[in-house]
Formats: sequence, structure tokens, C-alpha cells
Amino acid sequence: MRTSAMTQAKPPWEWEFDWHLTNRCNFFCEYCHPQIRYVLNRKHLDEPAPELVVRRFDELGKVCLVHMSGGEPFMYPGFVELCAGLTNNHFISINTNLASDDVQSFADSVPAERVAKIVAAIHQPERELRGLELDSYARNYLVLRRAGFDVTALYVLYPPLLPRLAGDLTRLRELGVDHVRAKVFKGVHQGVRYPEGYTEEQKALILDNSGEYVFNRPYLDGLLSFRGQPCTAGVTSFKVTVTGDVRRCASVPTGYGNLYDGTFRPADLNEPCPAKRVLVLSQCLSYLVDPPVQADTDTDDL
Repeated sequence: MRTSAMTQAKPPWEWEFDWHLTNRCNFFCEYCHPQIRYVLNRKHLDEPAPELVVRRFDELGKVCLVHMSGGEPFMYPGFVELCAGLTNNHFISINTNLASDDVQSFADSVPAERVAKIVAAIHQPERELRGLELDSYARNYLVLRRAGFDVTALYVLYPPLLPRLAGDLTRLRELGVDHVRAKVFKGVHQGVRYPEGYTEEQKALILDNSGEYVFNRPYLDGLLSFRGQPCTAGVTSFKVTVTGDVRRCASVPTGYGNLYDGTFRPADLNEPCPAKRVLVLSQCLSYLVDPPVQADTDTDDL
């Protein structure tokens, strides 16, 4: 691991884990990845107890960054307890929609200095469908900001949302949401694959409104494969599935045992990337042994 995928700086931890910790989600966003939306989120598993997960990470003997996504992390049974336990010896980061009543409890229980990043997705169309006010999102966002957490709002640039982007961003600013990043949509819409499918006009709009998110340009420039280039994924960074299986990364399913049952063992050597197309660009640019110079950036896209 050359730099952290969360901070793009030399990290104070030794290993990074990208953990899909739960299938549970209180949203059903149209642009969610089909495998998550139609398969994973409709099959709830019995998640391991927080104390087991904390013990497994402690047993690794390394200071780790545990990045948690899903699903919706706040729906993991005992999520605040899990985070409090992990941050005793490790660091965490979270992708969340902030549509939870437990945000204040999280802010009161978890030390902000042990939380590398909170990316708080807005998903405004889904909020409107469910009668959730943007004001409630802003309140939870500000609870975290005022408690010292590094939290950034995330707006997914799904093609049908582009005409309303400016108005939504203005409303967020009015509510005090002061750190916003707008991120390209990765997937298929009406038979067109994105991010390749954006028009030149749409690309200009995206680049003008990216905010803190600096990976839109490399995505739009087609930087989507690093096949054959040595990478530290599998050695110091890992993907953990909802069942605890540890894989090399989101794009490469090479397995290294299971975190929950204690059989996880990392690889010993950096191996070339075999993926024809990568899924999480910021991870590649952090974990490649020799990344492209022009893509060196200073934030994350997890």
C-alpha cells in the first residue's frame, strides 16, 4: 500500500479493509449496482456480533483502517458498538446515507480522531419518495461536523439527475452542508454504459460541479484499466464480503480465507492486476506500485 485510498496520503495504519458489512438498506436507489440492489439487499444474513468482528481485527496484529459500506452501515445490528470497539485499536471510515436515528449516538460514542472519513450520500430522489426531508439529512451532517468528524456529502451523478444538480447543490449549501462532492455514475442506464456514455456537455457540467471529488476527470478520461501493473492489493489492502470472505479487491475475486472464522491470510507478494476494468479508481491509484503520475490526487472515491 503506497498511500491510503481514503486520504491519498501516507496512512497511520498498516492495512486497509473495504468491508461490505451488511445487506440491509433503508433505501432502494435506482442507480444502485444491480448486484447489490436486486440480489444482496434482498438477502439479509445473520451478521456476526460486534465483539467477534472487533476481536478478529485485533487478532491480526496490525493497525487497520476498516472502511464500512453496504447496504447501509447504520443498519448493522450494534453498529455504534461495533465502531466504538474497532476504534480502540484501529481506524474506521464509513459510507452512509445518514438516514438513521443513531447518528447522535455515534457522534457521542466514537472518537472523531479515529474516523478517517465519513462519506454521506444524499440520494435525494429516494428521500423524496420516502418523505424524508433534506433538512433531516443536514441536521445529521452538522451533528457530525460539529463533533469534529471529517464528513463530506456525496451526490451521485446519475444521468437523469443532471438537470436538477445545480438546484440541489444550492439547497444543500443553504442548509449548511459545506463539503460536497459530486461523483460520476458507474453502470448502465437505458442501454448506455457510464461513465463512458456522458455527452461532452454533461462532462463539462460534471467537471464544473465536482466539488471535492477529484476522480471524475480520470474516470471521464477513460482511466479504467491497469491490467498487468503490480499492485499491493491482497498484501496490505483487501475487500471483505458480507459473509466475511476476504478478496483481493472489488475487481479481483482472488480469495485469502475468511475474516469471521479466523482463516484469513494475506498474500506475500505484490501481483500484477488481472482486471480488464476496475471498479474503484481511488483504490487502484493508491495501491498500484507505480501509479500514473497525472492521476495523483488527494481524496477518495469509496
